[in-house]
Amino acid sequence: MTRLLALVLLVALGGCREDDRIAPYLGPYYGGFDTAMTIDPGDDLNPNECPPGEDREFCRGSHGNPLSHLLMKLGKNTAGELTITFYRSEADYEAGRAMYLSEGCRTTLAPAKDVKLYAIDDTLDETQLLATADFPLQFGNTMLACTNSARLGGGKDPAMTLSLQVNPVSGASAISILLEKSRRDGNYLYVKKDGEKVPVKLDLRYIGTEADEARRLCTADGETTIESKDGVEALCVMTGRKKWRVVLPLSPYGPGVTAVWGSTLTPTWYRTSDEPDIVTYHQALFVPVQFDDEVVAPSTN
Repeated sequence: MTRLLALVLLVALGGCREDDRIAPYLGPYYGGFDTAMTIDPGDDLNPNECPPGEDREFCRGSHGNPLSHLLMKLGKNTAGELTITFYRSEADYEAGRAMYLSEGCRTTLAPAKDVKLYAIDDTLDETQLLATADFPLQFGNTMLACTNSARLGGGKDPAMTLSLQVNPVSGASAISILLEKSRRDGNYLYVKKDGEKVPVKLDLRYIGTEADEARRLCTADGETTIESKDGVEALCVMTGRKKWRVVLPLSPYGPGVTAVWGSTLTPTWYRTSDEPDIVTYHQALFVPVQFDDEVVAPSTN
């Protein structure tokens, strides 16, 4: 029994030491998401809501409430779980008035899951990865299918992935965040040319006289040429049947020759099957800030 209690105590002390490694880096950070700074407001994680009476076309053409110039708090709840909350201003931060990442969906972040700590060399004066963690998205508005938003990837349980990077010598730190924005199949159509795969796009707007077989193929890069059934090189070609004939010197019916006719659809296109998904992300970068005379960046002592 004594040995078991000692083991439990060692585990608890180990957990405390792990918590102590993150503790110096808790507090306020300043930054924003890259998708809030693009030309297209539709990229922003926070949908642009147009107030009643406002010109909707004009409203949708600008970032109404972009997720830039934010304050973020890296903290812990009463259960000791790592948390992230966002604020629009210092006054909101000090008053504890956290903002939604999406007003319509009332999006917030749940406490961290899968927290991982990494060994760092305290003598190296360089940026090192100290911790990573996933923060699942929570949607307060149950009336909307928020997980099906065009601003989120195809995952059923979207989560923000945090990476805490530190310099143990200077005491500097930074937090980067990734959230899956979109995901699509990475497989593609291609034709073969000189033993290489040339990615192509199938243009269904153009259908030839042989409607069941004729299609318009264009190279995906708009630079490489492919060969049509008539042997002409072009960026876009129509597929079709290329007729052929094989003449054999022997005939099963006696003296003479045998001729075999046929046709092949050319150019022939194929589809890959083992390419990885193409994924894009909402990315954010936050750095420590200080309010008044309070230094919130980790001490170098």
